[in-house]
Amino acid sequence: MCGIIGIIGEKPVSRLIYHSLFAIQHRGQSSAGKLTYDGNIHVTKDAGLVRDVFNEEKKIDTPGNVGIGHTRYSTAGMDDTESLKKNAQPEYLVNPFLAVVHNGNIYNCLELNKKTKRKPRTDCDVQWPLLLMADKLYKQELTVDIIFKACEDIMHQLKGSFAALYLADSGDNPYLFAITDPHKIRPLVLGKSDGMYCLTSETRVFKKINFEYVRDIPGGAVVVIDKDGDIYEKQIIKKQELPCMFEYVYFAKPDSRINGRSVHKVRDEIGRILAREHPVEADIVIPVPESGRRYAIGYTQESNIPIDDGIMKDKDERSFIQQTQESRDKIVAEGLSFIRSVLEGKRVVLLDDSIVRGTNIRKLVRGLRNAGAKEVHVRIGCPPLIAPCYLGIDMRSKKEFIARDNDGNIKPWDAIVKEIDADSLGYISIEGLKKAIGSKICKGCIDFPDGYPSEMQNDVKKMFKNDKTGIRAYECV
Repeated sequence: MCGIIGIIGEKPVSRLIYHSLFAIQHRGQSSAGKLTYDGNIHVTKDAGLVRDVFNEEKKIDTPGNVGIGHTRYSTAGMDDTESLKKNAQPEYLVNPFLAVVHNGNIYNCLELNKKTKRKPRTDCDVQWPLLLMADKLYKQELTVDIIFKACEDIMHQLKGSFAALYLADSGDNPYLFAITDPHKIRPLVLGKSDGMYCLTSETRVFKKINFEYVRDIPGGAVVVIDKDGDIYEKQIIKKQELPCMFEYVYFAKPDSRINGRSVHKVRDEIGRILAREHPVEADIVIPVPESGRRYAIGYTQESNIPIDDGIMKDKDERSFIQQTQESRDKIVAEGLSFIRSVLEGKRVVLLDDSIVRGTNIRKLVRGLRNAGAKEVHVRIGCPPLIAPCYLGIDMRSKKEFIARDNDGNIKPWDAIVKEIDADSLGYISIEGLKKAIGSKICKGCIDFPDGYPSEMQNDVKKMFKNDKTGIRAYECV
């Protein structure tokens, strides 16, 4: 899971991309980068947050009326600082000139390695959309039709999820173009403003840079934008769209819309459904900041149990997408405070988006009890996570999930209740989640393997069988 941004038009785009990266920082905290182009390539990328990477004016303001940017959430390669720096995006080649940023996860990289003589220079799966495309465009005078043909060839070879943005030029006519996977698992939207056009992961970017939302890009599509603002679109592969349910549950910001559906309203409805599916006698509803707030609002509106802030968050970093368990623990330990005056003697309903490893929720329940809570009833806006995501969420191994025991069996809820020291636990049902989102979804991590697109199910079963603790199965030889 990453954040991507591409802008083309009549004016310099560097500062627009810079501001946009802050709007999609939540989608990736491993590294950040941007590339602008004016006949020369101007690129800055490094491990770290946007504010750390772009720490000088000369890195923020670079020439060019077209450019791409990226915030990376690592789902390939190692997690040490040097590896994160090496795998930062955008990635580019000079022969032919081609740059790319990618959101998603391509899981057949070992197979794709045999289809090109070009050698990847990083461990990131972005290399395959880059190298395969470079082969197709090499020694070509770029036209829209040539780009369409190259994209069609590549899209039929890639397995997994992808929303990729490219920047290419074979003279004085640069193109910004995009491809999306057939099931539109990762979001991509188009916006415009005064002769400028923007493709990005979330609609909230448009508010940040004063662009107008135009439309969502469909699955299996190619979109090409030239320097004059002419837009060409072709749907290469037509399949049922299955947006990732975790976009609605966790990743996207609540002020974004996915396929026209407000993320805020989806989370509010999830909270309401949770209150109906798992009612409880309690005195107060407490959200986990900020991930549980929208669920708590819906829960309190449906249950009429009052809501209050019993937990304060002191850090902006997201614990789930930290690279190591040590860093996740540190964020949780250092980032939260509990308000005794709100909690003491109360029967508390604690609302959060999901439970993966159980790192957060155990410490949260313990913190509530230490602050005087009489009872703690946990309610979760996502069904139990039971299998790795092979399509862009970094849940590496089936051994990671609190919902599975050491033998790989799915635990009964009462065992999880005991583990997290709660008085009760309620997850939203899969049917409840689908109802809240209002469309078909990719749900492979909560309904394995049937929740994956049908053509991927044999692949994911093989990867699940090949699962080794701490190693991403699609990276195993």
